[in-house]
Amino acid sequence: MALVPLLAVLVLAGTVALGTAVVRRPPPSREASVAAARRHARLASGAAVALGAAAALATAAREVGNTSPGGLGVTALLVPIAFGIVHTLVLAAGELTWPRPEGAVRRARLVRRGLLDAAPRWLVRTAWAALSLAAAVLVAGALLADATGRRFTHESATGGSAFSSTASPFPGLFYGRPAAIGLLVLAVAAAAALWIVANRPAVATEDDRIEGALRRASAHRVLRAAVGSSLVVAGGLLLVGGTAMVNAGLVSAPGLAGAVPGLVTMVTGLVVTFIRAPGVPADSPAVPAS
Repeated sequence: MALVPLLAVLVLAGTVALGTAVVRRPPPSREASVAAARRHARLASGAAVALGAAAALATAAREVGNTSPGGLGVTALLVPIAFGIVHTLVLAAGELTWPRPEGAVRRARLVRRGLLDAAPRWLVRTAWAALSLAAAVLVAGALLADATGRRFTHESATGGSAFSSTASPFPGLFYGRPAAIGLLVLAVAAAAALWIVANRPAVATEDDRIEGALRRASAHRVLRAAVGSSLVVAGGLLLVGGTAMVNAGLVSAPGLAGAVPGLVTMVTGLVVTFIRAPGVPADSPAVPAS
């Protein structure tokens, strides 16, 4: 199957990320509420990766979107989108079932949190860059594609004679429409999950650093997969579009030159997807009994 290399990279990257998380796990907390929250976050994160990968595999196996010639390209675009959406929804469910405080609660802070207050700044900037890139590629593809929505034609004149050259696949509406719908659903799911992260009850702890770190880690997990999936989709569209434009003779360059920007964007997306969430500060060491 043509999608096997993409799925192999996805599964390998997820395995490495989970292995790294286990090896670099911080020491257990002495506060029961913090220990329960960290355990819940680990389970939700693992389930999100596993179920997201399962959704991607099912999308590829069933060849969703492959209903006409060239449809396998639609399936390839839907694979990372399916991973991102399911991953985000599972994390949102995990935030909705966040452990409630147990026992005596000594204090509670009333804090007004915005949607992106807990999110890492670099991830927020990367998210806007990914959305802008995807929108630019989709609009340009729709404007430059021919009537089929999946081919690019370049016309030129030499010595008074007109020539035309056509190359495909190209990210016109045939590929761009399902990609745009999928990315929109992913963006809405991510925004909803971030709202849940911002508004879920605070963890009952005397260490404000831990509460803040747990919320930042949750926002990081939501954003990294949504942003990474968007970059992979945008990179895939950019890859086929750039390759088609070079092959059609619009740009005088080696055939692989048109694929480089898309490949770089896709690799960046894979890296962002599995960047480890920030850790939670360790408790002060317990004083041993004398």
